[in-house]
Amino acid sequence: MRTGHLKSFCLLRIWSSPARNCCPLLVFRIYGNLSQNPAIFTKITLYVIFFLTFLILCTKIVLRDSVMELLDREEVSNFLKRKNGIYSCFLCIVSGGLFALCQPPFNLGHLSWFCLVPFLIGLNGKKAKQGFVYGFIMGAVYFLCILYFVFIVQPPLTITGAILLIIYQALYLALFGLLFSIIAGRDSCLQFVFSSAFLWVSIEYLRSLGVMGFPWGLLAYTQWKNLTLIQIAEITGVYGVSFVVFVFNAAVAYIILQYLRKPFDYRRFSTPEMAVLSVLLIGIITSVFFYGMRAISRYEPLIKEREKEIDIAIVQGNIDQSKKWDPHYLGESLGVFMGLTGELKGTPDLIIWPETAITVSLNENPFLRDSISGFARSIHTYLITGVQEYEDGRYYNRAILISPAGEISGKYDKIHLVPFGEATPAFFKWIFPFLKKVIPGEDISSGSVRTVFEHPSGKFSCCICFESIFPGEIRLFIKRGAQFLVNITNDAWFGKTNAPYHHFAINVFRAVENRIEIARAANSGISGYIDKLGRPRYYTRIFTRGLIRSNLSLRNGTTIYTRFGDIFSYACLVATALLMSLPFLKAISQKS
Repeated sequence: MRTGHLKSFCLLRIWSSPARNCCPLLVFRIYGNLSQNPAIFTKITLYVIFFLTFLILCTKIVLRDSVMELLDREEVSNFLKRKNGIYSCFLCIVSGGLFALCQPPFNLGHLSWFCLVPFLIGLNGKKAKQGFVYGFIMGAVYFLCILYFVFIVQPPLTITGAILLIIYQALYLALFGLLFSIIAGRDSCLQFVFSSAFLWVSIEYLRSLGVMGFPWGLLAYTQWKNLTLIQIAEITGVYGVSFVVFVFNAAVAYIILQYLRKPFDYRRFSTPEMAVLSVLLIGIITSVFFYGMRAISRYEPLIKEREKEIDIAIVQGNIDQSKKWDPHYLGESLGVFMGLTGELKGTPDLIIWPETAITVSLNENPFLRDSISGFARSIHTYLITGVQEYEDGRYYNRAILISPAGEISGKYDKIHLVPFGEATPAFFKWIFPFLKKVIPGEDISSGSVRTVFEHPSGKFSCCICFESIFPGEIRLFIKRGAQFLVNITNDAWFGKTNAPYHHFAINVFRAVENRIEIARAANSGISGYIDKLGRPRYYTRIFTRGLIRSNLSLRNGTTIYTRFGDIFSYACLVATALLMSLPFLKAISQKS
């Protein structure tokens, strides 16, 4: 696009951007739309970076050569020490805001290579307690920006939950700040860059563990549109992409810190260690992008050949959340799904309805079960749908596969439940018995079997809702023999916020990690298909009603990640543990 058309391009795209639902500021909308044009965005970003660099240089020269000569050096030093906490706090807030803008739906992934630089500069030289505080400030700003959708789920009940969730997630970055001040050496560029990178990946991995695990907003997800870079995920998982981006951030931060050190000495940039860092940094980034290009050239022909494929139709009913759970509205709701399904021309191999498309138990409603069975027979194909099922005195969030004969040929009960949303963790029930009265409704029971559904055209598994954000759990489905993946969800809870966009982008990494194609059905969007390279295609807009149809190719191999899991994250954990032990080992050796 020529620059002469830039103004009209921005004006045409501003009001159609999904970002308009997430931030009222016009400047963010313009910036988000510019990011959709890589050529223009890159030029503007480079101009901004060069301008800011020039401004910093000029300011530095003025402050050093003029102010320091006019004022007493000790007086200036004391003034800067008093203001240092404010500056560090400001840098953390800036990093938190920039980091949030890099995530969907703004998708300013270019900024993610620099967004953590202010945060790392603010942490430099801080004691452990200070690092904890500044890390918490950065985390609170960041998670407030990307998790604000929790506030609107069921207010006022979820307001308290949202605040606690943001605090809980911010504590992980507080832990990063605390440990960073211990293991990141200021005099060693290699230790500063790589120890902090190992620590960052370790913290991100820890966020995914346990019943309270919630790996939302990882650094890697800022790169979901960077097709070449994310191919490394088939080896390292999503955390390898985070590592590469963070290493670049840390290297830039270290270079800036060396420039700001007093007295200034150009020889700091010509040390052997800096040369090694440059070689490693260039080598890592070049290798990752080279591997990505090779992977694309290797899998592209396989995707085009499509020797083994399955024809899948996705139905997006866009059922109003205020009516969806009303039993009196069930007939109209099912009528929407059946009506859209009836509009299909020809017979696909599989039809997908979203999570809890059927909001009442089929076991307790034989008439409804017979109606669904009769409908399945009339369409002469397989149908998979979500249902809120009641069985043996327990509720389940279930996916069922109905055969062309109208029989339920397979079922999967959601294993990883949303804490406090679907079930209260047993530990919290024991500690806080009053939660049973505060949180309405009965807990949903967790499933125990990772079902692989049998279909004449291929085997597949179905993950439900936010199960797709856990890479370690999705790989277990693939390891059991699934040849493609279905994800059903209901993101209507979150309204027109950033959540549906971020949730969809996460599935891109699950496709690349396991080299598997994904069909995603969401009640209100985003529904769509993702191929083995992580390219979305035929996806819907949020809060629209309709259906889409496409062919998915079957998995024809097993990736390193599918086979071995998060070995890269384990290596980062071990490296972090060793780096943390170094100060203690040095102290022991000095005493002896």
